[in-house]
Amino acid sequence: MPSLHSKGHTTNAGPRPIVGRYTVPTVAALALLYALFAGLRTVGDSDIGWCLATGRWIVQHHSIPSTDVLSYTARGQEWIYPALSQVLLYSSFLLGNYSLLSWLGAAACVGTVAILLRRGHATVAVLAVLAVPMIAERTNPRAEMFTEVLFAGFVSLLWHYHRSGRGPVWALPALMLLWVNLHLGFIAGLGMCAAYVFLELGDAIVRSHRVAALERLRRAAPWLLLTGLSTFLNPWGPRIYVALSRQQGLNRIHSRWIYEWMPIRLTPSTLTRAFAWRDPDTAVLWLLAAGVLAALLAVCMRRIASAVLLGTSIYLVIHANRFEGPFAPIAVIIGGSIIADAFVEIEWMRQIRQRFALAATAAVLAMVFFLVAMRVGDLVTNRYYLRETAAVSLFGAGESFWFPERAAAFLSREHLPPNIFNDYNSGGFLTWALPPEYGDYIDGRSVPFGANLFLHFEELLRTPLDSSVWQQEADQRNINTVIVSLDHVIGIGALPSLEASCRSQQWRPVYLDSQAAVFVRVRTDTADLVRRLQLDCDTVRFDSPPASRGLRGRAERFQYYLNAASILIMLDRTRDAMEALERAEGIFSDNPFLHYAKGVVLQNLGHLDQAEQELLISVELGSDDASLALARYYHQQRRYVDETRILAHAVETSTSPALLYVDLGYAQLAMGMPDKALISFDQAERESPFDEATAGGADFQERIAQGRAEAHRSLRLK
Repeated sequence: MPSLHSKGHTTNAGPRPIVGRYTVPTVAALALLYALFAGLRTVGDSDIGWCLATGRWIVQHHSIPSTDVLSYTARGQEWIYPALSQVLLYSSFLLGNYSLLSWLGAAACVGTVAILLRRGHATVAVLAVLAVPMIAERTNPRAEMFTEVLFAGFVSLLWHYHRSGRGPVWALPALMLLWVNLHLGFIAGLGMCAAYVFLELGDAIVRSHRVAALERLRRAAPWLLLTGLSTFLNPWGPRIYVALSRQQGLNRIHSRWIYEWMPIRLTPSTLTRAFAWRDPDTAVLWLLAAGVLAALLAVCMRRIASAVLLGTSIYLVIHANRFEGPFAPIAVIIGGSIIADAFVEIEWMRQIRQRFALAATAAVLAMVFFLVAMRVGDLVTNRYYLRETAAVSLFGAGESFWFPERAAAFLSREHLPPNIFNDYNSGGFLTWALPPEYGDYIDGRSVPFGANLFLHFEELLRTPLDSSVWQQEADQRNINTVIVSLDHVIGIGALPSLEASCRSQQWRPVYLDSQAAVFVRVRTDTADLVRRLQLDCDTVRFDSPPASRGLRGRAERFQYYLNAASILIMLDRTRDAMEALERAEGIFSDNPFLHYAKGVVLQNLGHLDQAEQELLISVELGSDDASLALARYYHQQRRYVDETRILAHAVETSTSPALLYVDLGYAQLAMGMPDKALISFDQAERESPFDEATAGGADFQERIAQGRAEAHRSLRLK
């Protein structure tokens, strides 16, 4: 592929063919277009609420809090977080509501991609196209989006300076001063500065490069030092590093429960997903492959420091999904440049390039154009968002469908009594939507709450409302209102049983819609309120879908009916649930939860063959819930071979396979394979997200212990 690079090499002399001449501008334009459409989506991140609430507090009080001011469970606990991003987000909301926030996210996505393309080759431009979904994922309107843009700037500036000795390294301290007041991700910028020093020292080992490398390092050193010192120019000075340390201390918990902190599981089944070119979620697999290739080529060209940098970034992104954002600029800018250089410096690659340059360039242009056209089409029509298991946004500007806006308005309007208990994902939104007297129970900030409250919160979610655990928590914290999301993505499982909760003796339902449920504690001082507002969950109707038109309206109605169906299933209103599912399927039929829910409903209706087919479709579309449901159905039918087959596939594709491994172990016991069952139980324990102190953890460990005991008995009898 024709390219230029900074080491002074050029393509063959003579006029370049028109296809080659316009390769980089064409691919770059396609990358920017794709970034715009991928970045423009409704605001649905669960953290945006507490960002807006904190920004509002700062503006109203003319001060920056150093302790929690949004909750009642952690109020007064130290909470240090860069304030500038929250003020900017709040100001943007005041100027243009959620729509402007959506456009701000789109601008961050486009801006990041533009930085990647700043001095790129054709190879860099192609990799930038592939990286768009990863960048879009990290440029949701929240504080982290500033880190994505600034880290790309650091990588671009330092890499170009390393290769050419030119570039505005003097800008680094100013950028860092901005960054440290925008997001805790500023530590990645310091990491990139350290990586740059490592690259120069790596060059200095080679005698022919030593003088130039040390000269570049000497000229950059004052600016690098100022960059590090500028991190102390924030409202808390060096204590900003205390905040980083506390966040790091929670990563052990986050890596087990929160998807973005979980590792990427590279199994044979997940690797085959790389061929699903229409699925944007394969972007990380493609860039990992590019990163590995670039690292190997760097070794071949004796650029060991570059290979180490690429290898480290690959390790980090495999370690946690959260690092996909920083990995993208490194893979595109550094990896792409090294691959481009290899086509000039490595003899056999240079020959391939000279022989097939024109044909390869034309083919790549055609493939990139086709890929972008299909991906953009899927975004605009909402096919991508409706097919995704965990999508919380739709294409376009505005507010996401999942926010419990009406439930929060009801709670505020009716003056329901504080304190409130809320689910983890809704907490941030509630700090923004409710008056200040309604501090939340927990939200996505995590740090002020600590690991113990998070684990206790998880225990409460697995315990009935009438239990002694809930009674004790309500008495201790004076909890009088419960509000939980019922969205099928964000809030499913927020209560152990919605039907049982609706029949609780100590709590009464007072509000229920397709997004959320609200319960009030039965007490003497709430008796009149409960008598006036309580409702019958068996008679609640879901017949008011969004009235908006066009592609957005269709997508919103689909989500409405899917949420309604999931709630009706939890309420054991099977036929009403099937009616809602049929309406959803009439809008879009390729959603994994849709077929999982249909399978559950058909099982409840006794149509077992049809239920099996629906669950199989859901498994094929990637649903863990369907895999568990289908495996347990096969277990009841004593179809252990089918059960083992389903579970063996599911544990390879799942992001959290612990429960699947336990069921696989029991299936293997039923097939007379205790040795394999023991391996599955061991794997389940290694993958476990549970803590032994929680109810879920105790049940999980008990199942493993019983399975192991049975496996050992079987082995002794052999």
